[in-house]
Amino acid sequence: MADLEFTVPEFNLLLSLVHLRGSGTTTDFRSVFGYQKVETKAQKGLSERGLVSIDRGVRPYVYELTDPGWLTARKLLSEPAPGGVSQRTARILWAVIGDFATHMDRTGTELADLYPPRFENGLAEPIRNAYAELVGPNAEWVPLRRLRDRLDGIDREDLDQALGELLARHEIRLIPESNQKTLTEADRAAAIRLGNKDRHLIAIESL
Repeated sequence: MADLEFTVPEFNLLLSLVHLRGSGTTTDFRSVFGYQKVETKAQKGLSERGLVSIDRGVRPYVYELTDPGWLTARKLLSEPAPGGVSQRTARILWAVIGDFATHMDRTGTELADLYPPRFENGLAEPIRNAYAELVGPNAEWVPLRRLRDRLDGIDREDLDQALGELLARHEIRLIPESNQKTLTEADRAAAIRLGNKDRHLIAIESL
């Protein structure tokens, strides 16, 4: 069996434990996801691979993700879902999606930040070069106004598309100015609006 080949019951158990912060019982599974039975083959398959430990010395059993289990669950989220997913799987996945939404709320990330534009317009290198000219070798927050001044020959719509793509690929960071009172009219005009927020500052950590 390949590293990321799992039956639907194994997939369900792994992601159930992810949502339960790594540890849970059949009582938890019933309360949160509406199921109680953990198939014997799923228990055996995951425990033999060292992904889940099971404490059978208590009732109900306690299932816990191991460190390799956490790493494997993370990889699974980048893979296609196994064939024959069930209503149970859909309910578990929706709970995990809710975790992502909570994380985005906490970090100020917007859903639009996760999705790159559909095309590249070739402006990534000019943006990096202009930023490097402004800050030198160090990664610092720079007002977008100053970056736009350096790239004033580029159409604004094209530049904004490139900035949005670089942000989605996590190659740059764009944030709002925390002290809005310091913004000038030029700063406000230069902002880029992404995820329902005006972003005024840019940083590139690796040039």
